[in-house]
Amino acid sequence: MIRAVIFDMDGTLVDTERLGIKAWKAGAAELGFAIDDALTHQFIGRSNADVKGILEAHYGKGETADAIYARNIELHTEMAKTDLELKAGAAECLDELLAAGYHVGLATSSRRVAAERNLKTVGLFDKFETVTCGEDVVHGKPDPEMYLLACERAGFAPEECAVVEDSRNGCVSGITAGCHVFAVPDIVPLPQDVVDGCETVLDTLFELGAAVKAVS
Repeated sequence: MIRAVIFDMDGTLVDTERLGIKAWKAGAAELGFAIDDALTHQFIGRSNADVKGILEAHYGKGETADAIYARNIELHTEMAKTDLELKAGAAECLDELLAAGYHVGLATSSRRVAAERNLKTVGLFDKFETVTCGEDVVHGKPDPEMYLLACERAGFAPEECAVVEDSRNGCVSGITAGCHVFAVPDIVPLPQDVVDGCETVLDTLFELGAAVKAVS
């Protein structure tokens, strides 16, 4: 029986992924570099440390990677103040699950300061009973550590928890942790082996409440 529902944030609840790609490209261009979709797509569902590592592997360790990373954070923070949008059905499904008595938690690769800022901007932060962020774990998604910790904080075994994710890395994290994974793909389609490991793949979060109840 599912007793808790744990949400990813970026690309699942808020449309930060498109905003992030816009910031990556704008910041790199300011510094005289081009950054393509293939590279930015590698960042999706990754911790800040992993993103920094991917940048360094692409541009080499040193000033270029450091400058692009730092400028992205500045631009993304500014853009989030005015351009951040909810994913379709985000607020509605959270209210539906809370009303039905499910524990609702958050497990995001973003640092807590960013998660709190973004979710307060769109009016969702106070809906979460437990919050697990990037700095709370040693190994980011796709490692299962984040969802194992989120389940522990929620007070339920992984098999009693549903995970809601948009990315391959996030889904793999939840699947490996032993949770029921509900995928709502965002920018990058999920590979078939990941789809096969999910309970179901949904078009929007409007469908989530019924899907969770069907498994419960």
